[in-house]
Amino acid sequence: MRKRRLFLIVFVTFLFLIVAGGLLGESDLVKKNAQKVQPFPQVDTSNYISDAQNAEPNVTAIQKATVIQKKWYNNQVVVLNYHHVTDQKNQKYVISPELFARHMAFLHDNDLHPITLAEFTQFVDTGTLTTENAVFMTFDDGYESYYTEAFPIMREYGYPSVNFAIAGRIRDVAERKRENMTTPLSRQQVKEMIASGLVDVASHTYSLHEEEERNEWGDLGPGTAPVFLKDLDRLEGEGEYRNRLYVDFVMSRVGLGSWIGHDVNAISLPFGYTNNIVLETARQAGYKYVFTTTPGLVKRGTNPFAIPRNGVGLRDVDETSLHQLFTKAKNEFEGEQS
Repeated sequence: MRKRRLFLIVFVTFLFLIVAGGLLGESDLVKKNAQKVQPFPQVDTSNYISDAQNAEPNVTAIQKATVIQKKWYNNQVVVLNYHHVTDQKNQKYVISPELFARHMAFLHDNDLHPITLAEFTQFVDTGTLTTENAVFMTFDDGYESYYTEAFPIMREYGYPSVNFAIAGRIRDVAERKRENMTTPLSRQQVKEMIASGLVDVASHTYSLHEEEERNEWGDLGPGTAPVFLKDLDRLEGEGEYRNRLYVDFVMSRVGLGSWIGHDVNAISLPFGYTNNIVLETARQAGYKYVFTTTPGLVKRGTNPFAIPRNGVGLRDVDETSLHQLFTKAKNEFEGEQS
């Protein structure tokens, strides 16, 4: 009996050593094989990133996996407004390419999510918004720097945006590069960006962005305001004013839509100037959304003919200013929830 017990002890010990040795050998083999296998790169499933990669196969999209998710707000949108992206010092509404790149990095690093024009207008219409920390990026004037400076940076992140272009200035001929005028986009550049799936184009009037004389003393005002008719030595009448606005608004909407291939129903008002006649005429001309320059947040129930925007395309608007803007949006959201 003692011999059998001793035999069983020896047998079990021997069997344990064999199994343990096999497991250790398998573990070493797995480790060796693992060193030979290259891991697959992380794939971002964002539609925007995918669209950008399809449009430009050589573009390296910035990974979002490193972003620490933050909850700033929900069911509201912060609309950002830019104009010219350049290092030039002789203009007011400009931001340098380096600072603009820092703006985009700030959005990325803080888990803020730019949305498309379609997503934005759906929210205005229905109050439905599935994106948290939503941001809508807008550009005014249709400058070529949008194509050469801003778009390549946004494309790296897969960020969508809309450019409110002065329709009468967009052309492909050499005369678009005039002396003393910031070079506008060409139609080819616009079509190329639209094809990326990241860009929309809307109206900034056809040719009412210039300042006009508004009284007999030569004081200047927005072209969308009543103007002084020097030949008749009087301010234009209401009927004349309405007709001038209507013709311009329609020319811009129809002209842009005819060559970008879809209806244009949004307009940004030059200098933010607005009044009841401007808004009535915009509606009559077929627009459904009017963007202003009044700061604020877009929430459920926001008037689609008085959409606020926050002007951040300036030399002195840095990351601290952006943080203050989004902190304000966060505080308003939390205040409404409490």
